[in-house]
Amino acid sequence: MGRVPAMRIVHFLVGRCNPDSANGVDKTVYYLAKHQAVLGHDVAVFSLTTKLPLSIPGVEVRCFAPRRVPLRLPTELLDALIKRQPDVVHLHSVYTPANASLGRWLVGRRVPYVVTPNGGLAPAVLRRRWYLKVPYRILVERPLLNKARFVHAVADGAAIRSFGVSAPIVSAPNGIDLAEVPVGCDPGTLTSRFPVARGKRVFLFLGRLDPVHKGLDLLLGAFNRAPLPNTVLILVGPDWRGGRLTLDRMSRRLGLHNQVVFAGPAYGREKFELLMGADVFVHVSRWEGAPFAVLEAAASCKPCFVSPAADPCGMIARYGAGFLVPPEVGGVADGLRRAWESPPDDLRAMGLRARQMVEEEFRWDKTARKILEAYRVYAGPLRLYA
Repeated sequence: MGRVPAMRIVHFLVGRCNPDSANGVDKTVYYLAKHQAVLGHDVAVFSLTTKLPLSIPGVEVRCFAPRRVPLRLPTELLDALIKRQPDVVHLHSVYTPANASLGRWLVGRRVPYVVTPNGGLAPAVLRRRWYLKVPYRILVERPLLNKARFVHAVADGAAIRSFGVSAPIVSAPNGIDLAEVPVGCDPGTLTSRFPVARGKRVFLFLGRLDPVHKGLDLLLGAFNRAPLPNTVLILVGPDWRGGRLTLDRMSRRLGLHNQVVFAGPAYGREKFELLMGADVFVHVSRWEGAPFAVLEAAASCKPCFVSPAADPCGMIARYGAGFLVPPEVGGVADGLRRAWESPPDDLRAMGLRARQMVEEEFRWDKTARKILEAYRVYAGPLRLYA
């Protein structure tokens, strides 16, 4: 693929772009913008948030306070877009009123835009508050997507097409910046913080504690169904709408309170040290886009115990980098038994294949190049701003 001519690109999202966030959208925008800038393009990130901006190397980052009425955009944001005159505006997430307003504004000025749903069109997501989402889908969301020059699928192309999208779909997975994976992490950090894990096989989950989305209710039910001696389950991540309390009550009701540890959120080096101390990484989501936690665990040479939704682009199964289980209690329980019975050498071999997988398939520079080429092919030149 030849070098794409330098472009002026603006990424737009609601919320602050933060690489340490538990929100995958924040990470997607951060790393995609960063690597597009590394490849020589003029990149900016415009956010609707009251928080202060966090810097991205080589990228202009600006935050605009949202209006009280969600469909109204700050005048300062629109003035900044007119001043910058981007070749393409990249919208992130779906069912976001600000995206709909900005999309209409861009169409009126014949400015090309693209959209990344980031897993937001998964059937399970659409079933939540469906009575509101169905009319919004017909009147707002589907027209917005179909007027995009293309829709970017991280691993959710089938769900996007099923939503009724007729615009081109460009598939490019989320990646991981291996340069930011710390070296020399101490795997003993985990047992130092949680002595209950010493001498036991450690299963570790990393992500927000959303019982339904992340399948954590299934995971606890499976641990109850498949009692495994000398094992511990460590849940690392922030609370999500009372999910921690729900899971704590469930673990006590099932008699697992001595086997389940709530570690709270972890970021940066601490996060990777906890991953390094685990034997098996677990992520049995009911739906996903392309979960960063799985890529971080794979980069840490951990075998990944995942549901099909959490297997990024089916690569864990293809590489033999872990265990693939259906998102239901019985299937997860059977998988836990297999993982518990696996010799340490087999787990280490799976972990090495997981690292190979991210090195070969999930590099941000590769994804950034593919998106840049799609901009060139589908977005075309800037035509009008006045």
